[in-house]
Amino acid sequence: MTPSPPSAEAETTSAAARITNEQLYRQLRVRITRLDLEPGARLTEEALAKQYGVSRTPIRRVLDRLAHDGLVTINPNSGASVSSIDFQALREVWALRLRIADLVGDFVRLPASPEIRERLEACLEQLDDVESAADLAPLYDEYHEVMLDLLTNGPLRSIYDQLYAQTARAFVQMLPSLDLDTEIEQIRSEIEASLDACGQRSGVALAEVRRHHMQLVLERLNDALGFAPARPATSPPNTTTSTIPSTTKEPS
Repeated sequence: MTPSPPSAEAETTSAAARITNEQLYRQLRVRITRLDLEPGARLTEEALAKQYGVSRTPIRRVLDRLAHDGLVTINPNSGASVSSIDFQALREVWALRLRIADLVGDFVRLPASPEIRERLEACLEQLDDVESAADLAPLYDEYHEVMLDLLTNGPLRSIYDQLYAQTARAFVQMLPSLDLDTEIEQIRSEIEASLDACGQRSGVALAEVRRHHMQLVLERLNDALGFAPARPATSPPNTTTSTIPSTTKEPS
């Protein structure tokens, strides 16, 4: 007897078992932050459920989560869509990221495990194969994930990750207008400095590396957008030179 083909419901259940809500969230977030799904793109539950082989319920939950991240807009009448990129508002988000970078040193797991160091070294090796601005986005994402895995404080990890996602796609959108060689050398410098800080077992040094290079990225973006002239890359790590609100600590 020829067995009956599995029902659509059975196929959906089987596929759902292969992808968790977290994986679904991560995959959709990457597609948004790398602009595979551009601002304004419609996100229908039916189409996404079919694409990922899941029911509409996990799709709805993931879209709600992405809306909380500021990456998706949900309209009761028209449904969900990828939110627009508000560069002015993101400058405030970046100001907060700079502040939070100062906290990294207090909540990192050092010495870094061999796996962490291997992942950072792998990022350096991949830089040699970068041929276009599009090749840099996955490297920035992986570097972010490594730094995330070093954090020991759960709430800080969540905030750190959410703010990164909000600013990442603005950076991806601007990458083609930035000098590729400069971007390659800047991320190479940051990863090498992060490796050194991990070797020194210094959380303070690692936080300083992160803050300094985040500041430099912001200055290059401001320059590309015409918000303010970029300062030289030799600016001291603690000097705030962008057009965002100052994050320099006041003396006590």
